[in-house]
Amino acid sequence: MKTGLHLIGDLHGCQFSPSLRDERGVEELKSLISQKIKDVDLRELGSYYHYFGPDAVTAVVCLSESHISFHSWAKEKYTSLDVFVCNYKTDNTKKAKELFEYLIAEVFRPKKVKKQEIER
Repeated sequence: MKTGLHLIGDLHGCQFSPSLRDERGVEELKSLISQKIKDVDLRELGSYYHYFGPDAVTAVVCLSESHISFHSWAKEKYTSLDVFVCNYKTDNTKKAKELFEYLIAEVFRPKKVKKQEIER
């Protein structure tokens, strides 16, 4: 049995919104991600977002199904993205992929993406 899906993305050439380069923008980002988690029917247990100034943001979101994490560096226009879901009782594969693709296309908007999918 496959117990989970781990999606990993190296996002290059990210087109960060200017609003994401301040603390208020990070709060907006947090709300956006929380809403999308609900939209795909996953359950957020808690999160931690840290703003390092206009150059970097890091976040970890704990899900009842596992987690999301990302680390963004504005000057380098780079984000490392990680979405992991467990499929032990319910197959969350589609939900994870929809969330992952949303984060790439709507939040970070990279020019180049290197993706990895690991079935666990």
